[in-house]
Amino acid sequence: MMTFQKQAIDNTIEKLLKGEDYRNEVINAINANFFDFTISFLKKIALAKTNNEELSLNWYRNNFINNKEITPNESAIFAGINKKTITNIYGTATRNVVLEAANANFDYLASMIDELKQDDKIELSMGLSYCDNHIELNLAESLLVINALATEKAAIRGGAWSAIGKKVEKPLVTKLCTICGVPKENMDESIFKQNLELDYDREIDYKLYDINKNPIRVEVKLMGRGNPESADVIYARDTKLFIADTLSDQNKRQFDSNNIPYIEMKNNKNIISDFQKALDKLNIPHE
Repeated sequence: MMTFQKQAIDNTIEKLLKGEDYRNEVINAINANFFDFTISFLKKIALAKTNNEELSLNWYRNNFINNKEITPNESAIFAGINKKTITNIYGTATRNVVLEAANANFDYLASMIDELKQDDKIELSMGLSYCDNHIELNLAESLLVINALATEKAAIRGGAWSAIGKKVEKPLVTKLCTICGVPKENMDESIFKQNLELDYDREIDYKLYDINKNPIRVEVKLMGRGNPESADVIYARDTKLFIADTLSDQNKRQFDSNNIPYIEMKNNKNIISDFQKALDKLNIPHE
């Protein structure tokens, strides 16, 4: 899963609090991570190709799949398959399983490329220069590099949208509480479960305490309109306050029918006052 710099998280929170769309921050982080990977990968390709005189694609397999100095996740990406897919297929992602799957996928890609090479009208080469060394990658080598880059971009993209919620949810509620003057003793952003006796229960995003010290469970969802998980969570986790980027009309009706205050942030210029009203309704102290 990709990581987000603190600045990106802060920028995302500021946009949310202004009712603006935060997704450009995620896209920018995705592109920055991908470009970093691309430059690093191409440097490794140039050095590996320069230092190896092996024929066919053995140099690529030895340096980017079966190399003991790289991680199993890297082996998978370089072979054109991500570790999460391997886990879904085999039910595990141990090093041996990942390497076996990576080699199998590499063999499959190589066979596909051989079929493409039979069409003499297809020509593709990639030139790389690094540290005064210049190398040329043929059709097969170029396609492997392009496929690895595409696989990494997909992995980064998937990890980014999954990570942004986890990174932003707690700081977002803390920021709202700080702006509205909620006492620190009424705020709890620690990691906990709704009921520790239930192994299947999932983590709650945030917990506030009312004037009688009763816990108020808060859920935050940075999802798009119409996501069914948004409303269902009020039953699964006994949610008392719901904060979302976007909500459908059906979501809102469901919250209203259950008398649960909610805040829709996108295109909302009254987020702070809406949060204050929710605090009043839930008897949570604030200035």
